Amino acid sequence: MSTHFRIKPDLRAPAVAAALLLGACARQVHYEPMAVRADQAASTGPLSASLYLVGDAGDDSPGRAAVLGHLHADLARMESERPGVPVVVAFLGDNIYDVGAREDFKHEDFAHLEAQVGAIEASSVAHAVFLPGNHDWAKGARDATALTAVRIQERWLGEVAGPERASFRPADGCPGPAGMDLGADVRIVFIDTEWLLRRPVGTCGTVDDFYQALGDELEASADRRVILAAHHPMATGGPHGGNIGAFYNGPFVYYLAVQAGLSVQDIASGRYGDMLQGIRGAIGDSGVQPLAFVSGHDHSLQVIRMQGASNPGFQLVSGSGSKTSPTDRVDGTRFAAGSHGYMRIDFGPTDSRLTVFAQLGERASIRPVFSCTLVADDEASCPEARLAADR
Repeated sequence: MSTHFRIKPDLRAPAVAAALLLGACARQVHYEPMAVRADQAASTGPLSASLYLVGDAGDDSPGRAAVLGHLHADLARMESERPGVPVVVAFLGDNIYDVGAREDFKHEDFAHLEAQVGAIEASSVAHAVFLPGNHDWAKGARDATALTAVRIQERWLGEVAGPERASFRPADGCPGPAGMDLGADVRIVFIDTEWLLRRPVGTCGTVDDFYQALGDELEASADRRVILAAHHPMATGGPHGGNIGAFYNGPFVYYLAVQAGLSVQDIASGRYGDMLQGIRGAIGDSGVQPLAFVSGHDHSLQVIRMQGASNPGFQLVSGSGSKTSPTDRVDGTRFAAGSHGYMRIDFGPTDSRLTVFAQLGERASIRPVFSCTLVADDEASCPEARLAADR
């Protein structure tokens, strides 16, 4: 007589694994695009200045060609319709992928700067400002190598365009803050956040020196609308904020590293947290709340309302100049898209109008998809876009 044993499968392990993988999927929020005119601008008076935000445009991709082509066309329209109005185009870091400027590969790396500077040629008044990102700092290389890459890029930019057309800020591998007036009542303050994360030894002072200088800069700009410009965001619903799939950009261990904050490039890391605390401290001590903190780093377009007097009024992530990545809705999100595109802020005498341009669909054209008025201390300003029914 034989005995047969029926082995019941344990379904718990596969279920746990499936749940883990599902929970680790990157999430993409979907908003309905708004009906926005391409020429929409400040509505309460004449336009006094415009600021374009283009981040992470250092990869030679079809997406970059679309972004820079549309930027060129919009600048041409502005030149025709609003001649003489001051324009700044801020390239928000990662201007040369993958490891920044290299003398031995000048032909290849130099072309990335040429493409971006070429986009502003449609305007006789536009000035391009390039600030460095982590890839411009040679993507994690030793400080000496990274600093060399940053200084090479700054020198090359002088070869591509004269100082009246383009500048590299902050200069000489230092963190800033580097202030720049835009029109009569707007002040842009450029910050090298990769320097703050690295804290390289050199002649640029200490992080405490920087935060003191940032507070002083804000106090001196108390009668203006202030825009803080950097590569790394203060808030994001993208991968650097933890919205990452199990196998996004590498093996599963990369996902675990992001969640644990092991990379200094992610908001969850201790060094990144220290940087945000320092920036908030400088804002709070100065008593001057910036209108917005603008950045790239995550390859998406996000408009996020910030809370508290030690934060800027808004976080604008415009980092999809040549690459895209998914983005989720976080506290304060007003609009978000994991699509190629850029942003423009039009400044009037009393208001600041944001327009987001995006390529919603692989074969779609870039077009204005979201617009709102930015007011730092008015919670009712810039209402959230309508969520898509298929989100």
